[in-house]
Amino acid sequence: MNKTFKNSLLIALAALSGLMAACSKKSDDVPPPGDNSGVTFAISNVGGAYPSQTTYIQGLKDLNIAALDNSKATELPSFSSQWTYGGAIYMTNFGAPATMTKYTFDASGKAVVAGKLVVPGANTFSSVEFVSATEAYASVGGGLAKVIKFNPSALQQTGEIDLSTVLKKNAASTYYLGMKARDGKLFLGIQYFDSNFNPLENVAFVAVLDLATGKVDKVISDARTSNLFLAGSSVSGFALDSNGDLYIQGQGSGTVPSGILRIKKGATDFDPSYFFDLKAATGKNCSGLYLFSNGLAFTTQIQDPADAYESKGPNFRYYKIDLSAKTSLGDLSAALPNIYGSSTSIMRKFDDSSITFVVSSNKENSIYSYNISNAVVTKKISLNSGTCTGLDKIK
Repeated sequence: MNKTFKNSLLIALAALSGLMAACSKKSDDVPPPGDNSGVTFAISNVGGAYPSQTTYIQGLKDLNIAALDNSKATELPSFSSQWTYGGAIYMTNFGAPATMTKYTFDASGKAVVAGKLVVPGANTFSSVEFVSATEAYASVGGGLAKVIKFNPSALQQTGEIDLSTVLKKNAASTYYLGMKARDGKLFLGIQYFDSNFNPLENVAFVAVLDLATGKVDKVISDARTSNLFLAGSSVSGFALDSNGDLYIQGQGSGTVPSGILRIKKGATDFDPSYFFDLKAATGKNCSGLYLFSNGLAFTTQIQDPADAYESKGPNFRYYKIDLSAKTSLGDLSAALPNIYGSSTSIMRKFDDSSITFVVSSNKENSIYSYNISNAVVTKKISLNSGTCTGLDKIK
C-alpha cells in the first residue's frame, strides 16, 4: 500500500475506530443538566486538521437561519462523534482514554455536561447503539475484543460482551464499525486487516450477539460485497426499514463490488435472494446507506476509486437509489459539489416533506434540504463553523 494511502487512511481513522474495553467510571463532579428548553436540534462541527482538531457543539431552536458560526458553541479539544438519544447527545472523543460525555442544553443553546463514561486502555468509541433508557452498547478501539454495555441515563457501564471468539489469528487488526439491535440480537460489522491495512479477505462479516445472554451467537459472512468500514455516527451503513428488515452496506474491495445485503426480520443470516450491486447500478463503487420511509434511500458514489480516503480532495457524490428495484435513480443534484464523504455524509428526515443533509467540500460547508415531493434541492444554512459531523433532532 502506498504512502499517500497510508497517511490518508490514518486520518480517516480519526472518524472511525475499532476494538477493546475495560472498566468504567462516572465523573464525581457533574453540574446539573440543562433542560433543553428552547433547543430542538444539536449540531457539532469540526475545525482544524488531524491531529490538531477541535469539535464545536451547540443547540439550536430551529434550522431557520442563514448562517451559523461557533460564537455560542462549546469547544471539545479533539475530533468527537455525536450520538443522540432521549433528549441528550453523547460525544465520543478520538484519543485515549475512550471517553463518552453526555450533554444536554440550557435555554441559550449552551451544552451542559450531564455525565461521563471512561474506558481506560481503549483509544476511542467506535459505534454506539441505544436500546432503551437503561440499555445501550458501544464498540471501542484499543486492543481487547469487547463490546461495552452501559446505562445511558446514568451513563455507567453495566456489563460487556466478549468478542475474542470472532478474532482471526492472521488478522493484524480488527475493527468493529456499524451496529444495529433488533429482536434481542445485536448485529455488529467486522472488518479484518492485514499488516499493510489492506482487507484480509474480500468478504463482508457481521457478528450476531445475543443480548439476553451477553454472548456471541455466530459470525456470518457474504462474499457478494466486502469492507464494512464506515465512519461511526457521521456515515451510516446499517439501516432498518419499516418491515424490520436490516440492510447493510459494504464499500467493496479488490474485485468485489460495493453493495447492500439484507437480513430479513426474524432472521440472523444474510438473505441469499437479495443483493444490490451498487457498482453495477451506479457505475462506480459507493459508500453509506440512508434509508427513510416509503423506500426512499440514498448512498454516496466514490468518484476516483484510487482516492477513497480523499487525500486529493472531496471525492463523493450523493446518489438516490431504489432498494426494492435495486436500481440507481441518479445523482441527487448536478449543482452540488463533490463532498468529503469518507468522513461525513449526514442525511436526516426531520419532517414528512424533506430530507436535511450536509455538504462538506473544498468550496463550502453547508446544510441543504431535499424536497421529497418535487426533488428540489435548496441550501438552508451556510456553516462558518467547520465540517458538520453531527446533526440531530433532540426533541
